[in-house]
Amino acid sequence: MIKGFKGVSLVDYPGKICSVVFVYKCNFRCPYCFNIDLVLPERYRQLKDFSEDWILAEIKKRENFIKGVVITGGEPTLWKEKLILFLNKIKSETKLDIKVDTNGSFPEVLKKIIDEKLVDFVAIDFKTSPEKYALVNGDFKKVESSLNILKNAKDIEWEVRITCYPPFINLDTLKDILPYLKDVKNIALQKYLDKNTLSPYCVPPYSVEEMEKLFSFLKENLPSVNIIKRF
Repeated sequence: MIKGFKGVSLVDYPGKICSVVFVYKCNFRCPYCFNIDLVLPERYRQLKDFSEDWILAEIKKRENFIKGVVITGGEPTLWKEKLILFLNKIKSETKLDIKVDTNGSFPEVLKKIIDEKLVDFVAIDFKTSPEKYALVNGDFKKVESSLNILKNAKDIEWEVRITCYPPFINLDTLKDILPYLKDVKNIALQKYLDKNTLSPYCVPPYSVEEMEKLFSFLKENLPSVNIIKRF
């Protein structure tokens, strides 16, 4: 399940120093994805496997310094029971908070880890407007179910992340997404990285000025939502 580990990160868990655990496999195919080594079978088969016990030992070594652990990928919820068992180990053997990054495509897994109090922070991605989700091999209905689970969850932090890949995120697609974002507390708006992407034909990223326009649009239309700049 695990193909990578970063002992210390200052950026992956908002407000916390953390370790980052990278799992492989993803059911989506976003052209702008930069974690292609974790997505493409011919790439991740070449990567070393890390045992959960080794990862847990490395996390414990840093427990007096870090405050959290991030599980990212790839898509962590693809691993279902393995993910749940691993989160249980972290929770039972450390006092660290856990953040899970997800594309929202397995709402039943998300609900389970929330109900069992195995996660403290969830970042869920909104890729594009609902009708365009087929372009990433996704089903927006499942993402919507995951979003509703988060809206009804108690005692966890969460955010919607929107990576601004121009063909997928623009003023028109943001207009389509708005109805789903009205009860969201935090939205992180971020540029995409145009290097080492899944597709070799990705377009140039937005300029800062263009990102500011998208940011302003969300601020004007979602006044009660905390819009976070990550650009």
